[in-house]
Amino acid sequence: MKKLILLNIVFFGALQACTKKENKPISPSSGKPGIVSEVAVTNLPGGAKITYRIPNEAEVLSVKAVYTLTNGKQVEAAASMYGNELQVMGFNDEKEHEVTLYTISRAQEISDPVKCTIKPLKSPIKIATETVGIQSDFGGARFTWLNDLKTPLAFELYTPDSLGRMALARVITSSLAKDMQALRGYPPVAREFAMVIKDNYGNRSDTIFPAGRKLVPLFEERLPKGKMKIMKLANDQNFTNWEGSDQKIIDDDVTSFGHSPSSSLPAPFTIDLGVLAKVSRIVLFQRNFGDSYYNWGNPKDFDVYVKVTTPSQSGDWSEWKKIMETAIIKPSGNGSNVTDEDLNAAINGHEFTFDLGQEPVRYIRIVVKSTWGSTTFTHPAEVDVYGERK
Repeated sequence: MKKLILLNIVFFGALQACTKKENKPISPSSGKPGIVSEVAVTNLPGGAKITYRIPNEAEVLSVKAVYTLTNGKQVEAAASMYGNELQVMGFNDEKEHEVTLYTISRAQEISDPVKCTIKPLKSPIKIATETVGIQSDFGGARFTWLNDLKTPLAFELYTPDSLGRMALARVITSSLAKDMQALRGYPPVAREFAMVIKDNYGNRSDTIFPAGRKLVPLFEERLPKGKMKIMKLANDQNFTNWEGSDQKIIDDDVTSFGHSPSSSLPAPFTIDLGVLAKVSRIVLFQRNFGDSYYNWGNPKDFDVYVKVTTPSQSGDWSEWKKIMETAIIKPSGNGSNVTDEDLNAAINGHEFTFDLGQEPVRYIRIVVKSTWGSTTFTHPAEVDVYGERK
């Protein structure tokens, strides 16, 4: 008998557990909530800010706006009861658009609609499009643009593929106020280059071409390491420490490295290119330390100086021209985590582009100012230099 009772308890308990739970509002219905009032609109680039007064009802939980974008996509924006405004964004025109506002109760009941009209200002895409520059660069084309609103945008770079069809070559997602990217690896033969800008709402610009549509890439080569050497100026640091060596910075081997001593930052080192060259860019490789990058003594912030004629052995800084204050940046923007995107960037080397108007030089001086591990020493693995010998 006891066994039968126990089996019945288990059976009915299991039956109850298998019964489908019904999702219900956390609060019982109290009827349709009141509507917002005193609605005011402030037009913004690509959208608008809408302010309002929430009805004085305890059951009102939030306010939502429903609207249709320029591209026909219907979207919603919401704000809690603790504020009195929300933003409706994502438009790519300056026409009038209708926005419908609703209050929502704790029982998930929706109020009657309240309609208002907005007229967005020029969108972030259009503002950025007007600033795009595309010009010939070493081995390809250089793309520049401004994004004063610092809106997250995707910049798609195009050039013909092997069959002559325009193809997507690279996508850059950026919210920087000013940015520059390049497509390289092409011979000095006229070809098309173009850009398309997109936002997070499905809007896109027209295809942007340079004047004349085609550009001729400037000739570029990786300057020969056999002619280079690390100079030893009086105020340069010694990079021959802890299995490192000065010359390993330019030995064409990214698994070797130079290593400055403790308490050596800022740590300058000087490269004699062995030839006079119009330098297009340098590529700096981190040391793969502990099976990863962006750590320990890997360079982070550094300056770049150049010189045409033979420098004084004293290393007198007044003789050198500073052309760059820059840093190695994780593409992902993550703090302590290293993503696949970050790893690929480190493996391929970090590129730093010279100004196209920079005169030919023979000597390059790099000063490492800080490291990813906040160490007092640094250990760059390799430096490649690109340009055209004169």
